[in-house]
Amino acid sequence: MMLFRIGLAMWVIVAAVPSIASAASFRVAAPQAPLEAVVQAGTTLSLEVRYRDNTLVRAGPIGLDIDGGTRAEALPPVSGEQRRSVDEVIRPAVPEKRALIPDRYNELRLDFGESLSAVFRVYDDGVAYRFETRYDGEVTIDSEHATLRFGDQDKAWIALATCRKEPELDCFHTSFEENYTEVALRDVLPGRQAFLPLLVRTQSGAYVGVTESDLWDYPGLWLRGVQGAPTLRAEFARYPLQERVFGGEFKQNMVIRRADYIARTAGDRSFLWRVFMVAPDAAALVGNDLVYRLARPLALEDVSWIHPGKSTEEWITSRVLHGVDFVSGPNTDTYRYYIDFAAEYGLEYMMFDAGWSDNDDNTKLNPAIDVPGLIAYARSKGVRVLLWNEANALERNLDEALDRYAAWGASGIMMDFMDRDDQKTLQLYERVAKAAAQRRLVVNLHGAFKPTGMQRAYPNLLTREGVLGHEFNMWSDRVTPDHALTVPFVRMLAGPLDWEGGSMQNGTQKTFRAVGEQPMNQGTRTQQMAQYVIYESPLQYLAGTPSDYRTAPEFTRILAGIPTTWDETRPIEGAVGDYLVLARRSGDTWYVAAMTDWTARSFEVPLSFLEQGRYAATIVADGLNADRYAGDVRIERQAVGANDSLTLKLAPGGGYVARLVRIGSAQDAAPSSPAQTSP
Repeated sequence: MMLFRIGLAMWVIVAAVPSIASAASFRVAAPQAPLEAVVQAGTTLSLEVRYRDNTLVRAGPIGLDIDGGTRAEALPPVSGEQRRSVDEVIRPAVPEKRALIPDRYNELRLDFGESLSAVFRVYDDGVAYRFETRYDGEVTIDSEHATLRFGDQDKAWIALATCRKEPELDCFHTSFEENYTEVALRDVLPGRQAFLPLLVRTQSGAYVGVTESDLWDYPGLWLRGVQGAPTLRAEFARYPLQERVFGGEFKQNMVIRRADYIARTAGDRSFLWRVFMVAPDAAALVGNDLVYRLARPLALEDVSWIHPGKSTEEWITSRVLHGVDFVSGPNTDTYRYYIDFAAEYGLEYMMFDAGWSDNDDNTKLNPAIDVPGLIAYARSKGVRVLLWNEANALERNLDEALDRYAAWGASGIMMDFMDRDDQKTLQLYERVAKAAAQRRLVVNLHGAFKPTGMQRAYPNLLTREGVLGHEFNMWSDRVTPDHALTVPFVRMLAGPLDWEGGSMQNGTQKTFRAVGEQPMNQGTRTQQMAQYVIYESPLQYLAGTPSDYRTAPEFTRILAGIPTTWDETRPIEGAVGDYLVLARRSGDTWYVAAMTDWTARSFEVPLSFLEQGRYAATIVADGLNADRYAGDVRIERQAVGANDSLTLKLAPGGGYVARLVRIGSAQDAAPSSPAQTSP
């Protein structure tokens, strides 16, 4: 046995062992938690995730079918075993949950002959596995096997894809925007397929989040039910052979013929991680950043130009303004107004959504909008500009378009309407991330699958959609508080999400209506603010109209001042789809935020996480009449310390935000003032 150290990582390598002809069992325990992986290796390979002596999930057979190479159901004998323990710290270029990420795990690596290895990692909060191959040139991956077996009484929160109506298209075409179905796993029908992440509550009471990390040049994992069994089987979008453009106002390149394999890729590579996050309760999952830890490290030498922050967003409100002396719409005057608003309230960005150019040809500018002139005007005000792009159009002239945007002085792009996660789409994401980084442009991906840690390598990928968010309020009643309180426990497991909230038109369960150009949200205005603390995204949008924000300047300044990156995250209490309370720290300032479904709730939150000393608390709470008028907000101030508690009272669909600034810092406020109620 040989020992050596790199940084804080202790490597323990076991000399190659003679081939193990029969099935053998290998165990890997977490560094501290009662979590372990049990691996069975013979002609097939399987994994059992055990927590507190309970089996949470059995995965097997697992493995790759490689054309001309190894097959998942006929593995060669184990020819080598290596183990290592790692204890390091990751310092993310753009912090999401925390600025310092402990990276502690125990790892097992099994070799199967000369060309295949399986790697298993066990953390205190999860288990992951992946495969590595050592072939010359390219290989063709015919398929990948992964059958997940849960307990008979286990239930899941799962996103079941809605197939498109075009008969030429399969169900792997989706915008990845669905409500989550709460269902017993044995009742997930074989005819429905689900995209990741998904969340399982086991009979033992533990929670398991299932997703993937370090996904490059390979399709994303989908899961399909097995009739009458608590079992999900892997499916993948096969490689595209023929594509066609579909759509009207917004066009998409879709696959009408696929190959009989899922990927052709480098033969000497590491594949993605299959991830099982484990927690004793739902709230603990909200602090899990295992996807980021498993992702490949930073690929950029200079990240000083990457700026998280907030932006305006005008598409959801159709650029409708009021109280102005010009006709609002897609024109230069309207965008100048948005820029002035962003500058006044300290927003870092301003968005040009669809309409600044021909959607399908980014070289054809809208003659009513002086795009280069407006970008120069925004820069003079200290505001950066983001430009929306249809993916189908951007892919045709990617380098030319990004060169032009950079020359204008733009700071980033949104790419939209990909609606796929096959290998070609993954290649497009990587190409866009690299090309944008070369020109110092940040990126927001819409019509996108869930994050898989790509932003660790390319932190200019500030956020992505992959969630049924606020925009659906324009035409549906699907964005309920129940849905909004499922998102942090399921979709957010994968990474940042672009929700585009901040509505100032607020509806109760009784008064909500889907209204196109003036969309309201379901729930209180305070819940809208709480989402900016609870939902993680280094780039966030104020998607209401500036005219409405200006009617509540104090509320808007507090909202605009909420950080978009965090040094520390502390989940406090939560139940999937029902409520969530958490605390986050940015520098010396803490935020406590809470959201509830249509049930009014109260919470008592001890402030023992604060450093000693006094803090100026600015509290934004539901007003006394928020149960009937959802825009009723109460703002008050008081002084608090580590020995105090906050009493949170939330209306139905309500929220709560407390900003706690250490007294004596530059940000502190008066320790107390009369309560104020918004108009």
